[in-house]
Amino acid sequence: MIILIGESASGKSTIEKELVTNGYKKIISYTTRPIRKNEIDGVDYHYISVEEFKNKLSEGFFAENTIYNDWYYGIAKQDCIDNAVVVVEPHGFRQLIKLEDLHIISFYIKVDERERLIRMVKRGDNLLEVFRRIFSDQGVFQFIDREVDHVVDNYDFNECVRKITNIIGGK
Repeated sequence: MIILIGESASGKSTIEKELVTNGYKKIISYTTRPIRKNEIDGVDYHYISVEEFKNKLSEGFFAENTIYNDWYYGIAKQDCIDNAVVVVEPHGFRQLIKLEDLHIISFYIKVDERERLIRMVKRGDNLLEVFRRIFSDQGVFQFIDREVDHVVDNYDFNECVRKITNIIGGK
């Protein structure tokens, strides 16, 4: 199972999409967050109620879970398989690496703060949200480069994907 970790605008979701086109299965998380415009249930997330999430949690359904902005997020144990790829935050990564009988290769997608700020502004993110995310990421991702299997710079997307594909052995 491939785990991608990176701060906002590091390119991890784009890398995930590329790996999916190369044959890896995207792990679709569960959330209680309301569906956004242009999102599709079962494609972007599995959208469920808080009550349903809590029931699944008590049944041991999730391999990892977290609460962010009062919304619940989680990954089903049954989806944690070899040849799957998922994007998670450090907290989720730390839960997933505790799973037994799962071969994990983890990557921290590294991009400096200045470049990430430029990327978020170019894609039209709200400026206050950009600064909130940059500030939040500083603490959340501190020292994650020491915990993952590989650190890969993403200043050149194609080169970054090539490095990851070489490490995982291609498909």
